[in-house]
Amino acid sequence: MKQDFLLKTVILLIGIAVIVGAFVGFRVYDEAQSEIDSLQATIEQQENQISLLELSNQGLDEEYQDNEANNISETVRAFINALYDVRDGKGEARRTEAELVVTQEMLEEYFPETEQEVALSMEYRVKKVNVYPSVEQKSVFVVMEGSTVNLNNGQREDNRITLQVFLQKEGEKWIVNKFQQIHAEPL
Repeated sequence: MKQDFLLKTVILLIGIAVIVGAFVGFRVYDEAQSEIDSLQATIEQQENQISLLELSNQGLDEEYQDNEANNISETVRAFINALYDVRDGKGEARRTEAELVVTQEMLEEYFPETEQEVALSMEYRVKKVNVYPSVEQKSVFVVMEGSTVNLNNGQREDNRITLQVFLQKEGEKWIVNKFQQIHAEPL
């Protein structure tokens, strides 16, 4: 009987231990599961914030690139007008415009300071300028159409010129440091 009582007591204690262990185990499991759910919700929220920031950043990058492309286009158009739009009496205005968009070396090479205006026998009038910035935005391809006019007889010849213009950035400003005429053809 004593053995029977002892056996029943041991089984009862083991049963109570199993019940208490199961209760504690389920409680720990529930706490861990709620912690996991909370962390997953936090991760999802952070992933949503990251996605939103990436989209916002991408929009800002595109806006920045568009602004840079516009700045480059304006600089190149001013350069083309200063260098190629050659008309009688516009020498000083061309030099003034070039001072804003070319390096000092190019300014001295293409617009040397002279005391008097040079008499022209030919003029070039720029009509249409298309600017195509390259991927790295350190050079630009330009296709322009214009007319060469002989001032002596008024004869006019339309043509198309393709250039590659190289730029450098000084502060927030793009300036032209070199260019190369690639192709010219009559229209």
